Amino acid sequence: MKISLRGSGSRTLVRKLEKSGATDLVGGIHNDLFFDSFWPNRHLDDFLRVAAKLGSFDLNPWMEFSRAEIEQANFLRLRPRKVVEDSAADFERMRSDTDDLPWIGNDPKHRFRLPNRLFLSKIRLKPNQVAVVGQWTAEYVVPRGVRTLFENARFSGIEFRPIFHPRTDAPFDEYFHLYSNHMLGFREIDIASPEILSPLPDEQGYDPMGCFCYTNPALEDALDFNRTGEPDVGFQFPEWVVRSSVRAMFQEHKLKGWAFEPVLELGSKSYEEYNELWSSLYRVLAECMKHTVRGRYP
Repeated sequence: MKISLRGSGSRTLVRKLEKSGATDLVGGIHNDLFFDSFWPNRHLDDFLRVAAKLGSFDLNPWMEFSRAEIEQANFLRLRPRKVVEDSAADFERMRSDTDDLPWIGNDPKHRFRLPNRLFLSKIRLKPNQVAVVGQWTAEYVVPRGVRTLFENARFSGIEFRPIFHPRTDAPFDEYFHLYSNHMLGFREIDIASPEILSPLPDEQGYDPMGCFCYTNPALEDALDFNRTGEPDVGFQFPEWVVRSSVRAMFQEHKLKGWAFEPVLELGSKSYEEYNELWSSLYRVLAECMKHTVRGRYP
């Protein structure tokens, strides 16, 4: 596993970095504004220590895993790779409908609403694709054939709801809303989950820059498909955790639209490696206090 990072800063800072020769340590600056690197990386360590004397910039991290690390995980986080775009009318109808739903939970840092009706003007997916709705939800559309595969696999924790046209309220015949209200307990607020401080209740919570991490008891009652017990702060909605059998079936039938990221169990070897990975990065950043770290999702 590794932490990929994208650094971004002003053109003035970039000029200073180039003049110092520091940009060679990270393979150069792209478009005069950003560079890509990874951790652990001795060259990045040296770069940060030089750059700290010249100015400040943002570091946006995300996790990357080898295929073997993904295959060894018992539970996985879903990552969307295909989007069904929603029109302005679609968004307004879904947003209004969702905002009328009751909160699940009371703590502003953990509570969320769970969308239970989707409205879309049009859907264009290949028969083997699943797709997330818009850039702001964690809700998925599946074609009829994919629904049949999931039903034949007898996956627990999901149901299939109709998707409606926002003008006519007519349901689509060949596409369905993949829905689950089976909630896991709270994930561990680990080293890579900084608290988001905001006066707005909908923006409070903990940013999962790293992995979803759980205790073993929290996963004992997990089904094949589960929703997280708190929202992703950026989207206000819970995300998805699935068993490895879902990924196996997804690959067997060459389905598209999801990537999978390991969910880690506290006390495991993978978790200890993960914890040290972030700790070592923070130790360097602590010596370069001008830098800001914030979440970014690929």
